[in-house]
Amino acid sequence: MALRPLREMHTEILVCIYLFNYYSHMDQIERQIIGLLALRPDGLSARELRAECKPGISQPTLWRRLESLRARGKVSQIGRGRSTRYVALSSGHEIADLRSRALHIEVGKKLLRQPKLVEKARSKLGEMKLALPYAKSYLDQWESLLDGPIEGVLQVLGAEDERAKALRHTSPFAGLLSERERLKKLRQQGLLR
Repeated sequence: MALRPLREMHTEILVCIYLFNYYSHMDQIERQIIGLLALRPDGLSARELRAECKPGISQPTLWRRLESLRARGKVSQIGRGRSTRYVALSSGHEIADLRSRALHIEVGKKLLRQPKLVEKARSKLGEMKLALPYAKSYLDQWESLLDGPIEGVLQVLGAEDERAKALRHTSPFAGLLSERERLKKLRQQGLLR
């Protein structure tokens, strides 16, 4: 069995630390449930949800996740018995933030595999500074992050706080993911029909 280079193992450790720490308040099943419900304002039954979730989940697991989401005010239950439907209690902005965050986490993984992409982001940032003078404070923050260690960039890409959300709205990483990569990630997360 061949040993992997230390740099490759270091990259995997960084991915685990930064991406999972900042993405851990909701597990993948809960994010997928929220995404599926957000795309269907009229809601879904438990059976429909279970059929849509990939990979498949058991009925007890689905009920536990739905109850947890209800307790946290993310999902509401409408109706009783077989007519029960579940709806997301999130705004369009929250869904856009979930999509943005999921895509930026994917960008973070790509940056770790291809560090030279940071230069591409710096170049894009220069163009953005000329085109978006009203976003100067955010673009200056990105410049600081890009000039520092990659860990700072990764933290913003995956963080859930308001600063990170605002920075992702003026991200110099637009275009780093292909359309195919974007659609694949959004479908995996249940954030796209």
